[in-house]
Amino acid sequence: MAEEVANTVAGKIVDLLFSGAKREIDYIRNYTKNVGKLESEARKLKGMRGRIQQRIDAAEGNGEILLAGVQEWMDKAEIELTKVEEFLEEVANAKKTCFNLRPCVDLGTLYHYSKMAINNTSFLLDQQKDGETLENCVSIPAPTPRLVDLYQPKNLDDIDTHKLALREIIEAIKDESIQMVGIYGSGGVGKTTLAKEVAAEVKNLFAEIVFITVSQTVDVKEIQKNVEKAAKRIIINKEKVLIILDDIWKKLVLSDVGIPCGNNHMNCKILLTSRSRNVCEGMNVDRNICVNTLTKEEAWVLFKRIVGDEKLANDSSLEIIAKEVTEECGGLPLIIQAVGNALKNKKIDIWEAALDRLRKHAPLEIDQEIRKAFTHLKLSYDLLDSKEAKSCFLLCSLFKEDGIISLLSLAEYGVGIGIFKDLDSINDAEKRVRMAVDTLTSSSLLLSEPGDKVKMHDVVRDVALLITSSSEGEEKEKFLVEAGKCMTEWQPRNRTSHSYTKISLMDNRIRKLPDHQLHFPLLDTFLIRKNDLSVIPDDFFGGMKEVKVLDMSFNNITSLPQSLKLLKKLITLDLSYNNELNEISILGELKDLEILKVRATGINVIPEEIGELTNLRLLDAGGCRYLSHVAPGVILKLTWLEELYFGTYINDKNAVSRFGLMEISKLKSLRALHLTMHSDDCHLFPEGTCFEKLKEFYFQFWKGRRFLFLIESKSYLKRRLHIESSKFPFKMPIKKLFQVSDGIKLNVIKDLDNIIPDLYGESVDELKSIQMIGCENASCLVKITDEDEDATQTFVASNDLMLGQRKITKEKYFSQVEEIRLTDLKNLKLLFDCSFQYISLRNLQVIEVVRCPSLSALFPLSVAQGLSNLRCLSIWGCNSLMVVISGGDEQTADNDIVFPRLTRIYLIELHKLKSFYSGDSTVKYPSLEFIKVINCGSMKRWGSGVHNMPNRKFCHEKILNLFHKN
Repeated sequence: MAEEVANTVAGKIVDLLFSGAKREIDYIRNYTKNVGKLESEARKLKGMRGRIQQRIDAAEGNGEILLAGVQEWMDKAEIELTKVEEFLEEVANAKKTCFNLRPCVDLGTLYHYSKMAINNTSFLLDQQKDGETLENCVSIPAPTPRLVDLYQPKNLDDIDTHKLALREIIEAIKDESIQMVGIYGSGGVGKTTLAKEVAAEVKNLFAEIVFITVSQTVDVKEIQKNVEKAAKRIIINKEKVLIILDDIWKKLVLSDVGIPCGNNHMNCKILLTSRSRNVCEGMNVDRNICVNTLTKEEAWVLFKRIVGDEKLANDSSLEIIAKEVTEECGGLPLIIQAVGNALKNKKIDIWEAALDRLRKHAPLEIDQEIRKAFTHLKLSYDLLDSKEAKSCFLLCSLFKEDGIISLLSLAEYGVGIGIFKDLDSINDAEKRVRMAVDTLTSSSLLLSEPGDKVKMHDVVRDVALLITSSSEGEEKEKFLVEAGKCMTEWQPRNRTSHSYTKISLMDNRIRKLPDHQLHFPLLDTFLIRKNDLSVIPDDFFGGMKEVKVLDMSFNNITSLPQSLKLLKKLITLDLSYNNELNEISILGELKDLEILKVRATGINVIPEEIGELTNLRLLDAGGCRYLSHVAPGVILKLTWLEELYFGTYINDKNAVSRFGLMEISKLKSLRALHLTMHSDDCHLFPEGTCFEKLKEFYFQFWKGRRFLFLIESKSYLKRRLHIESSKFPFKMPIKKLFQVSDGIKLNVIKDLDNIIPDLYGESVDELKSIQMIGCENASCLVKITDEDEDATQTFVASNDLMLGQRKITKEKYFSQVEEIRLTDLKNLKLLFDCSFQYISLRNLQVIEVVRCPSLSALFPLSVAQGLSNLRCLSIWGCNSLMVVISGGDEQTADNDIVFPRLTRIYLIELHKLKSFYSGDSTVKYPSLEFIKVINCGSMKRWGSGVHNMPNRKFCHEKILNLFHKN
């Protein structure tokens, strides 16, 4: 028995020894295979890293925020690949010295390298597995600016009614025992303004502030969408959040709209505004605060601010009338502002007539709440000198209550119904809308919103709708407005249909329209955008043949009805964002069309029938994913075309010819062209095109199958050039475009060393925005040789833009540049390789430098002293950066530096950064509010000298130590 056990044990030992020996022998025998596998997986990881980098570049170029872990993955991939490259180089060297001499082959070395190859391969496979999800998504959209960041506080001096109410509201918000606060008062008394003032005052007490306009028609889904993120922060993160619900008309069950409340969620504060005290009480507010109308004295103070104190003081007769006018405004700020702005530039006889009108009562059939405002706001409307402003005012009432209104939409609708007389161009219409809107906002009839948009106060909109529904206006128009009513079906009453001139069904959920012909003989505008329509009955448009403006955008329409071709007077047609719509030949029947928008539809061709639209001024076919060509000859027929937007998402080297670029270049009226094409077309761009003469352009040359961001239709930059995955030098037509571009974005351009002189042969007076991503050969932005500096010469282009001729000049480079964004420029060693006297960044507002590992300093002292408009400075992941501003040896009369407008500084992952400024000068930051310093381990102090920051805030208290050591 003992012998059997011994034999079993011995056998197992032999097996273990043998299996171990076999594994060791396999390392030697499979050396070539294992090393080859490592090389293969390294190539795969490199490819994956490159694809993820492209996604990162696209995300950053669009201002998005990278997901947590993305940069860590990229850094780890870089480390692993570097290790592998070093290992393979070591293997190759070993081969050269010994492996080729068979007698000298060291089995131990083979064993070592083979085993190392297997271990490294395992790391690469793990890295690839971790990167699989990143190939699909690396970022999230950046948050839009908060209301509290954009709001400009009002002057409440001597307006004690509002000051006291504001103080009471803020005290209630700060009270830990109170969760819900209500504000109530008449329409136009200033409730919304006070709510915004509160948000601005307490913004530092909350992790997030959400402002939601509820309105009469409650959109539960929209409210849920707006509070979803905040609710998670309240419930999961236990953060303090303030939710403001503005303009509530009836009791709202907070739990139904996703707002956490009750004793378990006291970290959620809720502020309500309503015209009704009963609504606030019905929602069980903890504190209910009334906003009273202004006293006579306060109303007079406000009125004088609007009209001009000096003007009234110098005219006693006018002052007497003005006081009486103020009393007629009932202490309502909205009305005081509207009337004051309407009268401030008028003669005294107009003031007297206005006073008589204000003393008359509004029509008795008007709702009592609106009656207070009707006479006064109707007066403001009637006193508008501009008919275009009046028309734009009424057009704004077609949008939903509290809706955001695009000036571009107003211009396109206005062109269609002919409110602009003697119109020169579509661009002229946009300018005139801006002028009209300026008049309306200065008259307090519209409210300005960011980004060429406006909004209408609900009281003002009610008055506008009264004007259009009762034929009170001199235009004798009658509107039917059912916008934003959450309707799923529309069935108009025939007996009331004959008098309508405009119908708006925008922002509903309409899925079905009447399947019979409707009779609207006077209708000139029909708006049904942002609904759920998929089918429009064939006879639907048969009874509205006077329609000039038709907006069916943002639906699910798959085909166009036959009755559409009966709209022979149609001028503006918007079919954008109907993704399944792929056939538009029927539109060739609409000969009067001037504006046609088919953006982001499913069309694959601009058919020859579109060539029949010889009156067309604007054609927008941008963002059409399947668009592959334009029928030959179509473009040449559109002789009056002023604006053209289109492009292809298809990798096709024949696209240049099939999109008729030569035809486009012959359009004499064309002023704006936005074009998206494959980057290979950049070098196939035909000679003889003259696009550099356009007033506005955006050329986007791209490569790959990844998602391409749609070109925005409007921007402060008017001549933009975006080229990616291409090679320098460019052909002459592209060179010409560079000379006149005010914005350039260059993504992965091979062999490009600099901006000047490689791209710009002469001055860069037009350039306002520079973005460079992944241009691995770029060493600087400006490179001027010693010879050039000695002669103070700069490159200048000849008439045919052949580089090489020179001209004596003292002009400074980049004097108009407003933003510089540099990402992944691995060979960027400095920004300016020239004498700094040639550099001026006086208009620079934003500079962002990300992952430029060779950069050691950003600005020299003399350049930094000229940064008078800089607002935001951001530097990420520049591993060699030692200082942001270098002292240098510049001989300047005054070495002090002042950043008058700089508000934010971000310094992140700068491992060698020692200080912000290396010199001893005094640096002043009068507007600086926020500094963020993360993972800058070598930074022991902010800098020597004096650093004056009266308003500074820090993301972490440790940053204070940087200043204590100064």
